[in-house]
Amino acid sequence: MDETVRIATGTLLRVYADIDLLALELCTDRLPFAPSSEARKELMHQINEEVVHFTLQDRTLSPIGMPFSPVLTLAKRQEIKAWFSRLDWYGFLAGLQLGIEGIGIAIVERVSMHADPLTRESLRIPIIDEMRQTSFGTQEWRALLSKSSAREKELHRARVLQIFDHIYLLTAEALPVNFENYWAVLGLKKEDLWNAVRERTLLVLEQSGFEPGLPASFVA
Repeated sequence: MDETVRIATGTLLRVYADIDLLALELCTDRLPFAPSSEARKELMHQINEEVVHFTLQDRTLSPIGMPFSPVLTLAKRQEIKAWFSRLDWYGFLAGLQLGIEGIGIAIVERVSMHADPLTRESLRIPIIDEMRQTSFGTQEWRALLSKSSAREKELHRARVLQIFDHIYLLTAEALPVNFENYWAVLGLKKEDLWNAVRERTLLVLEQSGFEPGLPASFVA
């Protein structure tokens, strides 16, 4: 593997592995406060999946000479977790399963298509699982909206868009990685990735029962 490609691939994979660990932590923190046995079962299922995802990526990083090390600092990790802890159940689902898993996976999919076979294989199962995780969040939101008035639906939609926006701003500040340069090494253009993110955002909202729309930070 070319040295530039090795560093780009390893850096991006470290980010994905660390996000998987963050998702694991967020689910673990939320588990005692899940609103139903079904919700607890889902969180435990996702925790187990995140362990598998991290293990796959950790095993891929070592052979390319870039063993895992966290990308998020402890302070930023605590900040993100504290923000999530203030969200109610539906806000939590919007942030994690719709936002991080549902929308963020659009970028991972594109990177996977351009990665080497070893990296692509390490991302194959996470991509499949995160689609399943997203489906739980969309089902929960669709059920809530089915019982909501038109005004309540408008308020819910505005809140979800704000959550998407805040997650983007939080992670953009917390991840000290020049993604555009690393994407370019793999033959990916920033504008193409942003288009994928916008398309996935509209799809996730539609699947959840919302009218289409984009957070403010996704429009520019």
